[in-house]
Amino acid sequence: LIALSEANMCGRFERHSALSEFSKVVEGLIAEGIDPLPPSYNIAPSQAALTVRHRAGAHRVDSLTWGLVPGWMKETGKIRPINARAETIHQKPMFRDAFRYQRCLVLCDGYYEWKKLSKGRKQPYHLGRPDKSPFVMAGLWSHNAHLATGGLETFCVITTPASGEAATIHHRMPVILPRAVQTQWLDPSVSKTKQIQELLMTSDTDLSVYPVSTFVNSPANNSVSCTVPYADRSVVS
Repeated sequence: LIALSEANMCGRFERHSALSEFSKVVEGLIAEGIDPLPPSYNIAPSQAALTVRHRAGAHRVDSLTWGLVPGWMKETGKIRPINARAETIHQKPMFRDAFRYQRCLVLCDGYYEWKKLSKGRKQPYHLGRPDKSPFVMAGLWSHNAHLATGGLETFCVITTPASGEAATIHHRMPVILPRAVQTQWLDPSVSKTKQIQELLMTSDTDLSVYPVSTFVNSPANNSVSCTVPYADRSVVS
C-alpha cells in the first residue's frame, strides 16, 4: 500500500470523543450500539477511522481505511491518496466520481501538523477547537470490489488553503464543515460541481494551536500523551 498526501498535510489526526458527543456535532447522526472503533490519539494513513455517510436514508457511522482507492482501480500497489485539494478535486479522475456522489464526514478531535524549524528540524503541533469540542472534516469515500474479498472501503480528507491560527503552522488545512451544510454534503443527489464547491467554501477555521512532544511522530505511539501540550508532557505517563 502506498499512501500519498496530495497536499502534503493532514497526515495524522485523533478521535477520542464518543459517538454520543459527535451526535451534538453532526446533523441527524445515527449512532447505534457501541463505537465501531476504540479511541485513537494517532490515526495514520492505512489505518481505520470513523466516518459518517448517508446510507439507508440516514447519516450512519462507518469504519473506513484512510487512503482512497477508487472503485475502478484493479491493480494493487497503486498510490492511495490521503488528501485531496478542494481547488482541483472536481477535475482529477482519482476523485471526480466520489466528489459528485460519495462524500463523507471524518470524525475528529484534532489533527497534527509539523512546522519546519531551523536546521531541518520539525516541531509537531496539535490543532483543534478552542473549547476542545469534536468536529468533522470533509472527506470522500469509495468502495472497491476488485482488490479485496468483500470489497475495500476507503476515504480521504479534503484540504484547503490554511487561514487563522492554522496558517502559522502550515499552508494547508482540512476543510472543517459546520453543521448547517453537513446534510447537503452527505446527500448524493447534490451533485452539481458549483453547488458542492460552495459547500467547501463554508469551512470553519476557528482553531487553536499548541506544540506537542515528538512522541506523536511515531504512529506506534497511540495514547493521550500525543495530545498533551509540550510544556506539560511530564504530567502524562
